[in-house]
Amino acid sequence: MTIKLNGSTAGSVALDAPASTTGNADITFKLPIADGTAGQVLQTDGSGNLSWVSPNSGLVKLATIEVTEANASTTAFHFNNVFSSTYSDYMAYFDIRKTAMSPNVFCCQFGKGGGGSVITSNFYARGTAHYHQLATANEGQLEFLSSQGVFQLNGTMDGSTSGFGVKGTAHITDPYNNNSSNGVGILTEIIMQYHTTHGDKWREEGAAMGSHGEQSNLTDIRFGIVAGDGSANNVLSSATFANLYGRCSIYGVVK
Repeated sequence: MTIKLNGSTAGSVALDAPASTTGNADITFKLPIADGTAGQVLQTDGSGNLSWVSPNSGLVKLATIEVTEANASTTAFHFNNVFSSTYSDYMAYFDIRKTAMSPNVFCCQFGKGGGGSVITSNFYARGTAHYHQLATANEGQLEFLSSQGVFQLNGTMDGSTSGFGVKGTAHITDPYNNNSSNGVGILTEIIMQYHTTHGDKWREEGAAMGSHGEQSNLTDIRFGIVAGDGSANNVLSSATFANLYGRCSIYGVVK
């Protein structure tokens, strides 16, 4: 038997019962009294009563930004109101490229309130990156520092041709709930690619952390490529940023 609901203008949605049930039993499901929140799923109590619950584990997709090269900009990958008290950890999956500009370090900045801006004062960010050239015994370390909230993560990349960039993941820990005992942290693992020579490919692990107690209740994040510095010289928010395009998705981590 089928229950079929017709759309107001076209199309329909149908629910089909199986040809038979276990033991030929009559089964009744009772729906919740209200809608759930984003990311929740229906769960049964074993007696046919359904309720909305949050998954016990896994990733819940929160937002995706996809930008063409024609629309590249320095703020292309700004996510408003993506962090909240719902999750303590987040994952970002990205394939971000830059136009033919000199900025060379992959980074992120944080904001509050969903207004499209980022924090540029009272926000120290210290970081490091380990780089390994593919198929070559060439590796090393970069050290990053910013007193104005520029979380430098990975570098350095070429800039002579449009399309150079990074592909990988970022694990963002406790951006909203951090307090005086910790600071927001970011761990990245990337492949630096799109170079013009096959041998010029790099794998990097990066990390950056904000100072304890300086900022909390962060809601926004912006990924960028900045004219950075791998020798721990202070990089300010007024540094040059590249125009970016590509794709990035952010997920809440259910633990």
